[in-house]
Amino acid sequence: MRFPFQHKPVVKKIVGDAVGMDRYKADSVIKGLLEELPELIAASVVDVKSNKTLSAYTALVSFDPYKLSTRNAELIRRTQKNLTAPWLAGQELGDMVVVLDEQLHCLRTTANGRWLCYVAVRLADTNMALVRDVMRRCAN
Repeated sequence: MRFPFQHKPVVKKIVGDAVGMDRYKADSVIKGLLEELPELIAASVVDVKSNKTLSAYTALVSFDPYKLSTRNAELIRRTQKNLTAPWLAGQELGDMVVVLDEQLHCLRTTANGRWLCYVAVRLADTNMALVRDVMRRCAN
């Protein structure tokens, strides 16, 4: 039997493709997320326009942050495009939450809308309100 409190993820290093100030800022977002949510499965910061993974972290081999980042950035772009509809004028995308059987995935754009922050956690380890609050603080 697997108990959530006994599960200790293998700590992986933070990786990414960015350099310079972008890499430093993206790494600091990931470090902030790890401090607040040490049990997280995966996290990444992606440039929305280029799909470039600026910084990423994963605790499980089965999560490839590079593949997930590309798909998540496309999802954000399509959602932002849908927000151009006349009846949604003036609305901005805050965050998106996907709840699965055992996992919670949260996507949030940064204040300027250039970057996407992504986090995946186990539902047994945390709750949606906490994840959304941590993402709001770390992504801005």
